[in-house]
Amino acid sequence: MEVDPYGVGPNSPPGAIRPATAADATRIAALSGELGYPSDPAEIASRLARLTASDTDLVVVAERPEAGVVGWVHAAEQELLESGPRCEILGLVVGDAARRGGVGRALVRAVQSWAAARGLPEVTVRSNIARAESHPFYERLGFTRVKTQHVYRMR
Repeated sequence: MEVDPYGVGPNSPPGAIRPATAADATRIAALSGELGYPSDPAEIASRLARLTASDTDLVVVAERPEAGVVGWVHAAEQELLESGPRCEILGLVVGDAARRGGVGRALVRAVQSWAAARGLPEVTVRSNIARAESHPFYERLGFTRVKTQHVYRMR
């Protein structure tokens, strides 16, 4: 039996962490909406197709047999001119009903395994200051707050 080095492939335990597929788009969109990011399932499916084809992105879901997909994480390998390569968690959502049950921890561990296998020296995550409940979660996992910042957008 082939061993999956990232813990997120076809040999992962059933009902645990697995790669996201287009079939997950509707549930990923619904979970994103729970956090105030309404998304169209068709747009999510289109993005998933691009991201899952990328060798520098990871998109995995947490699935429970009784509830289906209950969470997702998107991480990417990045290289910054000033600080070198790293992995950044770009999105992490766990549904209300599944929170505080180890789902978020399992998703972050999948990212850590993926990053380590790629030789990336660190995993970073940005957390909105308004999501005060998520800050202790990341700290319990061993993340250290290194700065507070403003985000600016231009369209």
